[in-house]
Amino acid sequence: MSNNILDDSSTFSNPLKQELYKHINKEERLLWTERPKQGLLFRSSDSYMIPFSLFWGGFAFFWEFMVLNMGAPIFMALFGIPFVLVGLYFIVGRFFHDMYLRKNTIYGLTNKQVIIKRGDKLQFVDISALTDIQLTKNKNGSGSILFRNKYTSFDNQSIQNNLRLINPKLSFEEIPNVQSVYNQIEKLRHL
Repeated sequence: MSNNILDDSSTFSNPLKQELYKHINKEERLLWTERPKQGLLFRSSDSYMIPFSLFWGGFAFFWEFMVLNMGAPIFMALFGIPFVLVGLYFIVGRFFHDMYLRKNTIYGLTNKQVIIKRGDKLQFVDISALTDIQLTKNKNGSGSILFRNKYTSFDNQSIQNNLRLINPKLSFEEIPNVQSVYNQIEKLRHL
């Protein structure tokens, strides 16, 4: 799907644009729509999350194995189950959960607001309310745009550590041609 700023004549040929168009006011123009990158995605935070998840999961699995093989009381086996489940989520489940979230996410930009649709939930952020925008750009031109408005806050260290931990609801995450979208938003902010 193209990441170019779209004109109104392309509304009916773009299913993402059709999906968001029904949620905007008549005086607004939908300029851009896109989905975040699909499939398995590794982030910089995985450099510490993967070893941590393997350590956590390994210990939890070892605990359960030892409890079951040593004939310990049933309470001990039940005690370890939540830790095993959390370990499974950390090791593999979080990747599937992330893929599911991104698959059901649509981003949009109108001449007045930023739109983020996750499943059935819609979030609108008025462009005039944006106080700061952070751009994270990858070598291939894709990247993320994190929005801060008068109702949210974040610090630079958090941004560098993990974009998703801050507030995934206020970001365009892993979109192609991120610089052109960022430039368009900046242009709209300063009108």
